[in-house]
Amino acid sequence: MIKNNPFITIFLLFFIEVVLFIYIDYANLFSVHNEDLLMIVSFFTIPFIAILLRVFLVDEPYKKSFKYFTIFLIIVSIIGFIILSYLGALAKAYQH
Repeated sequence: MIKNNPFITIFLLFFIEVVLFIYIDYANLFSVHNEDLLMIVSFFTIPFIAILLRVFLVDEPYKKSFKYFTIFLIIVSIIGFIILSYLGALAKAYQH
């Protein structure tokens, strides 16, 4: 059951992504000149993987619920990106 469950795959990928960004920030492996690009990649990587899993790999028992979960991930990613973009622009405005 665990091997075929797409929800566990998405949650594990999410935690791996969070740990990876914490490690990259801690180790200063590279400096990002365009913070918006990094934010876009960080917000939309997991929904993109969920869409790919939905299209290619989801078994029949999880098909309908994983479809709704994928739509939920996309909506949350878009809302989170809009909110953090707004807060980032607001912070830049207060710096000047």
